[in-house]
Amino acid sequence: MFNEKIAFVFPGQGAQYVGMGKDLFDNFAVVRHTFQQVSDISHKDIADACFNGPKDLLNKPEYTSLGTFAHSVSIARIIEYEYNKPLYDLGYAIAGHSMGQYSALCCAGSLSVEDSVHLLSARSSYMSMTNQMGGGMACVVGLPKEEVEKTLFAATGHGYAAISNHNAADQFIISGQNEALDAVVARAKEKGAKIAKRLNVAIPAHCALMQNAEILLRKRLETINVESPKTNWFSNQTANVMNNPQDVKDALANQMTHGVRWYEIMKKFPEYNITKAYELGPGKVLTGLINRANVGCVAGVTDNLKNVTNMLNELNSAKVR
Repeated sequence: MFNEKIAFVFPGQGAQYVGMGKDLFDNFAVVRHTFQQVSDISHKDIADACFNGPKDLLNKPEYTSLGTFAHSVSIARIIEYEYNKPLYDLGYAIAGHSMGQYSALCCAGSLSVEDSVHLLSARSSYMSMTNQMGGGMACVVGLPKEEVEKTLFAATGHGYAAISNHNAADQFIISGQNEALDAVVARAKEKGAKIAKRLNVAIPAHCALMQNAEILLRKRLETINVESPKTNWFSNQTANVMNNPQDVKDALANQMTHGVRWYEIMKKFPEYNITKAYELGPGKVLTGLINRANVGCVAGVTDNLKNVTNMLNELNSAKVR
């Protein structure tokens, strides 16, 4: 179909903004259908939350995840409508960051929209209800992994902290209890980090503090039908391509207490000869990470009408004549 191998990547929570997807909603029937479908399944007006906010509502975990999912799947459906093919027949690889894995699995033919929405709702609920220890997340940029690991010793006596996301060679997210995170941030600044700050996140995702959430999600996944992804799907938990349905279920559950290995996923792109990527969904976080990773892959943003139009023009140019 295309003269180069293309990856479609899906952002996670944190990329959302009020107004996201509105111009696409106004211009594409498949987008209107997708937002309505997600709203009907979740019994929440996801379109209104995305388009009109308020920000505090959109930033609630369930609205964030469902809004990001609807936005991402909408863009995938625009591509599918253009080519009259499922996205997994067009993309050589599909990957999602954190909750973006559910968007990716849906577009890889592994999860239905209905099951994806139910799982994302449950996941948000489990994470919120099991965070009883006063936790959150912090960002550290500009230190090698070995130095970041050393900063974690500063948490001793203050509580628990661990690396939860490895997003770039020198970009890390730390999850843990509040006092521990404050101590780690202070130590990272002493070590000369370019950025060391707390994030506006009230849940310590992807670490051992989410053990109860993992147990609950694993039980929920036992009731869900998961098919083998129909293209190369990279797991956050292993950073490898995964296709066995039970392995996919285990990876989604394990990811609640294990970090997102995004940097390692990007480093695999040359092995698969992936030279182009499109970030389907709000923002441009993954686009920036890929373009800065020096892995021989150029990434593009698709979060509004102008960017989607540019992507479709590029895809049409990339077609094998």
